[in-house]
Amino acid sequence: MRVKLTPEQKQVNAAARKEAKAAAKKAAAIEAEKAQKPVKRLTIAIEWKKSRMWGNNPTASGEIEYADGTFGRTENAHASGCGYDKESTVIADVFNQCLLGRLWALTDDQVKGGHGSGDSGPAPYGIRVYDGRRRFSGGIGTSCYYRICEYLGGRFDRVAGGKTFDVYTATFA
Repeated sequence: MRVKLTPEQKQVNAAARKEAKAAAKKAAAIEAEKAQKPVKRLTIAIEWKKSRMWGNNPTASGEIEYADGTFGRTENAHASGCGYDKESTVIADVFNQCLLGRLWALTDDQVKGGHGSGDSGPAPYGIRVYDGRRRFSGGIGTSCYYRICEYLGGRFDRVAGGKTFDVYTATFA
């Protein structure tokens, strides 16, 4: 015999299914981040375009050389508006697309202290853990990425720049 559920029970069951689906999606995203291929060299090209309202706005793209000798590209990262560092925001977006595997290789203690969270730890400003996920922060100043790359075992360099473009490389051993 089939038991008929009350409307309240149906709502509770629907909420539980929705929560389980969200948890499974988050777990799959974390596993994909952990499984990212190791990056040997990342070249970030930033193009600045003038906006009448927001001043210069950056668009960044990344070219990736993986440790296994293959190559890839990131999706374009955009920033607009005012009141924050737009260049570091697009750099963070590119890093979040291809370097999260390096963050997941660190222990929980090694990622503490990275974004002014108050927890003491060795991570440089710009590495954060939010909602169980590890991320690179934007809007923090491009200079922070020199220390972040060093902390991850690499080197960050500005290799070219002009009025409307900047090029950075992140190289890892």
